Amino acid sequence: MSEHITFWYGCNVLRHGDIIHACLDILRALGYEPEPVGGVDYCCGTVKDANQTAAGGMATRTVGKLNARAAPVVVWCPSCHSHMHDFMARTNDRHFDMTYLVELLHAKRERLAPLLVRGLPMRVFVHQHIGFNDLVPVNRMVPELLRLIPGVEVVEADYVAPGYMCASFAAIPRALEDINNNTARSARAAGADAVVTVFHQCYRELVGLDAAGAIPVYNYIHLLARAMGLAYEDEYKAWKRAGEGAAALIGAERIAKVGIQFYERASLPELKKRPKLQKSDPGS
Repeated sequence: MSEHITFWYGCNVLRHGDIIHACLDILRALGYEPEPVGGVDYCCGTVKDANQTAAGGMATRTVGKLNARAAPVVVWCPSCHSHMHDFMARTNDRHFDMTYLVELLHAKRERLAPLLVRGLPMRVFVHQHIGFNDLVPVNRMVPELLRLIPGVEVVEADYVAPGYMCASFAAIPRALEDINNNTARSARAAGADAVVTVFHQCYRELVGLDAAGAIPVYNYIHLLARAMGLAYEDEYKAWKRAGEGAAALIGAERIAKVGIQFYERASLPELKKRPKLQKSDPGS
């Protein structure tokens, strides 16, 4: 009988529906019955850190909802996981066990390995950060998961980015420029065919390297899903590569749901953004 779990994906990954659906299918294949929750109704409150009253209210609401589900919680978003650990559970009574998805997949790797039936002959560079690794050792676990895929070779990393994910530096463009350049340089120096990210926030930033023609970029879930034969399309990458022409791929109906002004003000600049690569980097 399948074990019921709550899959808390957060509110920031919604632009990457393929990742959410792939995670759910992987969890089902491992014998779980995941109930997905996320969006603004399950926000961890970190987006309101500057307003502690608002952040506290959101945290209390979300902890209460997760308590009411009476099931173990598996977390996708690193912000949600660290915020629950550092803030939410310290000010609210938490009545559920919580595991970060990487931890669960790593613990079940003997069950996962036989499901990875499609070989992916490629050398990959895993994009790592310093910070979150103190909470969950993802810098060790994700490469070990990738090595389960037939044909995948994980090259040794000589660069670890600061902070706990790329989004931490959203207000510091020069820092993101350095992260992009150092990642491309290190991957190329190691002979990698692709960069693989742990977090979707880093994927969203570094997929600009892919769009610029520097090096292909994936999230680790993309590769696990491909090895399992899960055929989810990475729409975000297609939109990113299209840049100015992304509207034709997204479609007028979906754009109308968020509003054309929001799309032009918030979404389109993100899709058009390309990293400022040093001249020695391909695609600059």
